[in-house]
Amino acid sequence: VLTLALNYGGRAEIVDAVNRVLEARGPGPQARVTEEEIGARLYTAGLPDPDLVIRTSGEMRLSNFLLWQAAYTELYFLDVYWPDFTRDHLIGAIAEYQHRQRRFGGTTGE
Repeated sequence: VLTLALNYGGRAEIVDAVNRVLEARGPGPQARVTEEEIGARLYTAGLPDPDLVIRTSGEMRLSNFLLWQAAYTELYFLDVYWPDFTRDHLIGAIAEYQHRQRRFGGTTGE
């Protein structure tokens, strides 16, 4: 699944999701908001969390991108601007990803 996000902000998405949880519950005393309730109301609800995020332009940060969904995502950074990103760059990112050991928050000693 390839997902492109345009005019998107991860913090705004989380705030919107929490507000939708609260609206769905209605007035009155409420239990704590759960991860499942938030996840079901994110802009990407129904899509799998990304396995790989490719960050172009040489920046070494997520820049407010998929803050919730990227919790266990592998990150790949390169010094190429998005308009210059080619098929060869994509293949290189995928090849690098294939050599990584995914632990999803676990340690190497498990």
